[in-house]
Amino acid sequence: MTAEVKAMGRNLSLISINKGIQLMGGALWALIVPRWLGPQAYGQFALAMSLSLLLWWVGDFGGLEVFGRHMPQLIERKPKAASKLFGQAFLLRLLVGLSLPFMMLLLGPLIAPWLAGWPAFLIGLSAGLHIISWTSYHLLYATKQMGKWSVETSWRLTTQLPLVLMAGARGVSAQMAAYTINELIYLGLAFHWTKRWFTREALRPDLRFLRPYLRMGLGFWATNIGLIVLFRSGTLLVQLITGNSVQVSYFDLSLTVFFLVFTIIDQLLRAFLPTVSEFKAGGQHQRAGHWLQTVTQWGAALAVVAVVAVQYTADWIMPFILGSAYEESALVLKVMLLSLPAIVVVGMGTVATAVQESPRHKLIALVAGILTFWLSSAHLAAQMGAVGAAWAMTLGLTVYALVFFAFVRDALHLKWPMLLGLIALGLPFLTAQTLVKDNFLVATAASVAVAFLYFAAALGLRLLSPAPLQLLLRAGKPRGPHPS
Repeated sequence: MTAEVKAMGRNLSLISINKGIQLMGGALWALIVPRWLGPQAYGQFALAMSLSLLLWWVGDFGGLEVFGRHMPQLIERKPKAASKLFGQAFLLRLLVGLSLPFMMLLLGPLIAPWLAGWPAFLIGLSAGLHIISWTSYHLLYATKQMGKWSVETSWRLTTQLPLVLMAGARGVSAQMAAYTINELIYLGLAFHWTKRWFTREALRPDLRFLRPYLRMGLGFWATNIGLIVLFRSGTLLVQLITGNSVQVSYFDLSLTVFFLVFTIIDQLLRAFLPTVSEFKAGGQHQRAGHWLQTVTQWGAALAVVAVVAVQYTADWIMPFILGSAYEESALVLKVMLLSLPAIVVVGMGTVATAVQESPRHKLIALVAGILTFWLSSAHLAAQMGAVGAAWAMTLGLTVYALVFFAFVRDALHLKWPMLLGLIALGLPFLTAQTLVKDNFLVATAASVAVAFLYFAAALGLRLLSPAPLQLLLRAGKPRGPHPS
């Protein structure tokens, strides 16, 4: 195996470990907090957290794509320029982050009457602290310290849980104070891991130096804001359309699980950007294309299997974890997760556009997805509440992915028949969900069986490349004794 493949495998292993922590934290959060607070109180807290998450992206500036594309080369060839890029990006985010608490004092009461004063201020403050930490985490990503980079999202719910439990019974202000303390923890880690980069020279303002990087980043910034709007505006839409905090809680709980799955897929896919960028910079275009194609194939296949497994098990899992009061959230989650294959296409398309430094196609596709989501939700959410909003979001994500794929399919080396074949291959398995969903053990066993059958069929029909399996087999073979 090449050094690049070994490094990529190590990074994916570290991310996978952190994703295990994230899954555990998400499960504990879903098991304890919604049941403890109740649908009404949890709906208010969920809206406050969603607003904070929406505000994160005000300070994104396409940092992950800019750092992932340029920082590895700058560190190797121009270390002073790398240090300066870090410092200027940090100063810009510091300015934005400090302004958000005061902005939310003005906007909070316009969204909901109880979002006035401290709750609104803490929503802005927590978002601002998160934004300030981002430059450090983006640097860790660009320098392939994937274990530390993925800590930011992977451990968040695990550390947030005890803080919210200590403060939650005292109302939404105390809950958001606990949420803000959690952000301080990750800001402290970010500063500690990148402290040597905070030099006086790097932090001297120089907008002229930052301008070309900011110009590239603004396009990706727009797409990242659009993506989070597509995901997170649903909670706000359900509140504005239905005015029902219980429906908000159904939607947001399902979105928490959905977003957990999304971040796992997104971080695993984005882990390939620095390596693929190095291939591209070194003139190894065919090698870069091969990696993009293989990861897209297997990512889409894994997403299809995950969709089937969720359809089999969600009706049992969600009420068991959350309680009978949240039974309706199972259907919301099942509808949302139908868009998983679309998320994989979007993730790998994002890697391809970051390598090419051109976010235009992603932005066009994203606008189409957002308009589809908003226009359809106006009717669907009014008629079906949280379930309708979930259908609208799934429709929006699907339109986004299909338009995006039409633009980047050549870069991904993946043709329409192959992508549609991977999706169509999973459809027959969905018809069996009524036979297995009432018994969790049967549903779980059926999910495992489907995974084996699906991958065997996909490999047999040559819809999947066997390269990853061959790589694993080579990695598992014992090596001969080293010469003394």
